[in-house]
Amino acid sequence: MEDPCEDGRCFIEDHLDQKGAREFLEGGRIGGTLQSCLRPFASSGGRRMLGACAAIGLVGAGLCLLRPGRASSSVGGAAAAAAGPPGSAALELFDLSNIAPGYLHCFQNNTYYVELDGKQNMLFGQRTQEMSPYACQFRCTVTPGCSHFTFWHDGGCHLTSYTAYSQLYLDYLGQEANGGVIAGPRSCSSVLFEEERPALNLQPALGVPPLVARLAEDCGGLHDAYSLVWKAQGRTFFDDWQFLTRSETHGAEWYLNRSEAFSSAVVLADGHSAIIRVGDQVEVFKRKSVMIHTAQAWRPDRGFMVVMKYRHVPWGPGIWPAFWLMNSDYLWPGGGELDILEYANDDASKVTFHTNKNCSLHGGTARRCMARPDVDTDVIDDCYTNYTSNRLGCKPPQVRRTGRWFAENPGVVATAWDASGVYVFHIPENQVPLDLRSDAPDPTSWDRWMIAYLPFDPDSCFDVAKPQEIVLNIALCGDWGGGTFWPEQAKQTGFVPPYCIPNNVREPATDCCTIYMSHPTSEHSIRSRAYFDIEYIKVFEPTGDQPSKLAAGTYRNDGEPL
Repeated sequence: MEDPCEDGRCFIEDHLDQKGAREFLEGGRIGGTLQSCLRPFASSGGRRMLGACAAIGLVGAGLCLLRPGRASSSVGGAAAAAAGPPGSAALELFDLSNIAPGYLHCFQNNTYYVELDGKQNMLFGQRTQEMSPYACQFRCTVTPGCSHFTFWHDGGCHLTSYTAYSQLYLDYLGQEANGGVIAGPRSCSSVLFEEERPALNLQPALGVPPLVARLAEDCGGLHDAYSLVWKAQGRTFFDDWQFLTRSETHGAEWYLNRSEAFSSAVVLADGHSAIIRVGDQVEVFKRKSVMIHTAQAWRPDRGFMVVMKYRHVPWGPGIWPAFWLMNSDYLWPGGGELDILEYANDDASKVTFHTNKNCSLHGGTARRCMARPDVDTDVIDDCYTNYTSNRLGCKPPQVRRTGRWFAENPGVVATAWDASGVYVFHIPENQVPLDLRSDAPDPTSWDRWMIAYLPFDPDSCFDVAKPQEIVLNIALCGDWGGGTFWPEQAKQTGFVPPYCIPNNVREPATDCCTIYMSHPTSEHSIRSRAYFDIEYIKVFEPTGDQPSKLAAGTYRNDGEPL
């Protein structure tokens, strides 16, 4: 075996694995040829650097170089962040082309996290002294409420919550500093490249039978028993989603791909929540955000339910979030689109359906079933959609509420869709029924929570929707967010200049909403309000049916809809 300590250097290749590194860090013995090589690293500084090497996944990958003696001034990134005092061991990283992609995009050099109140520790948290980023991350893992760690060159370990935002570490000249701090999430397990995700065994969502509309009895749907077939929850929440980067709403959002979203902490998932939020400014008049589509699609002709249990939804000036369904196998709106929860600024939410077929709601049934005093009766029965001719799709009788109301009233937003039409519900958190909590929902018993009802007219609605994928996104300003932006109200939380022009989103330098979204004074409002906090999203299909295994168009087309 080649001497790993030749020329005074110690190459950590197959000689030392993660387990061996941990044993060494804990003071254990390591036999074999590495014993003499590792002796110079027995100091606290040396242990700290070996821990850094283990932490970023380099041990066992042939990428970690340990050298006894004075630390080199050229060492940066994770090495500098973990470097010990002069005279102790030094660590260098080299040949990063072979590094495991998940770790490369998990740890962030020259980055630290700050809570909304400006502090570097979460509530009831305090700085501790740790010997490596790995140890600091482990402390975050075992600390309730921790979502990010920050490890400084002096061994200082700080823990922050999911509301914390990353900051670039700058020197006194305002330039990016060379090393000194490293940060990351509580776990690297969810940070994956697209190509690393396993292929799903799904069939193309083409050639399915058309949706043939038929009225249900009374005001209920066609099915009273559903079974769970899919869910996004916990640390694996984002595993079966596509991250789309194309925006078509002329807004201030800059949609990120999967690895960018995780490394920027715009999305994160742990055992408690999945967070989707607006991130930092990425260039002039653009901020980081995400649009995610499920890789799978479900058939409305056969019937399915989508249930989102949430703790918070985005709201505020310029914020335009949406939870919706669409088909991406056909040019929009040929496959149908259902907007379940969508609003902008202080506009109330709207449930709408869009298709390119001549389909109408069964108006008499809709009005009879939604005859309540809190229902908005400004109804559009025609579902045909063509924005250029001002045909906006159908808008049923519904209970409309603002984004702030939904954020302050957490619970469940659910949709049942079958051949008879669409039913949308909001269930307060303290009223979630036993059938849903046991994953056996019966939406025909949820009348008191129904906020919208779209019964399809059997005489006009045929083949109006194809298999649907779930979409979540946060747009900023743009066609709706900019068009309904109220400058006077926005001035309470940010800067709106007197020269700006409302609803001028095609010219962002003069658009009121875009300027507000880009100005530093709006940071607190955006960071404290513009995020989804989701416990789970689940899909149910009628009990007794074979579960669908259909691929969404965006999944088959590498993240691009038609």
